[in-house]
Formats: sequence, C-alpha cells, structure tokens
Amino acid sequence: MALGCDLYFCECVLRLRQTHPDVTVEAAVPCPSQADAWPPDQRGRYERLVAACDFETLVSACYTPACMQRRDRYMVDHAALLIAAFDGSPGGTRYTVEYAMRRGLEIVDLPIVLEPAR
Repeated sequence: MALGCDLYFCECVLRLRQTHPDVTVEAAVPCPSQADAWPPDQRGRYERLVAACDFETLVSACYTPACMQRRDRYMVDHAALLIAAFDGSPGGTRYTVEYAMRRGLEIVDLPIVLEPAR
C-alpha cells in the first residue's frame, strides 16, 4: 500500500468487510521499509491498516529500485478488476494502469475532481 488512495481504498474495504464478512483484504507490501520515511501519523495509519488485513504479501525482502513496480505487477496479476484514481500523470499509477491494460484486466477509472485554488 502507498500513501493516498491506497490507504483510503483499504479503509473503505475494511469498513465494507464489517457488513460483508466474505470480503477479504490483502496488503501488498513492496518492502519492509516502505513506510519508514512517512510522517509518523501516516506511518501509524499504515501499520494499523496492514495489521487489520486478512493477508499481507511482502513482495521484496528489502528495498530495491524495482520493488514498487514489482508490487504493482503483483496486484494486477492477482486482481479480477483494477479500480484506479488516475489523472494521467507519469508514475506508479500510470505504470499500473498501463500494465493492467496490457494484461487485459478490466479497469474502473474513478474521476479526479480538483477543487479550484482559493
């Protein structure tokens, strides 16, 4: 899981699990040190969410330059559907969406509505 939408989506599915006990949640963790540099409040949130998941899959035993993409490929390869909040920017979400498209995975792209600056 990463900062941002990954954590929000995890919280939503954990809430859904309360009324639908057949729902399971898996945390795909790229490496043990993923959250080490995050702000303390977000690191605590991440740790609580991972602990609440039914499964935790550690994709790489240590950080490597490729472990985040390896985690993204793992998620796509084990998914029946990809739900993405994607604005077209380069980065991990773009890589994941493009990989899912190449794999023929169904994708639901949630629109991102930006509030005008005040």
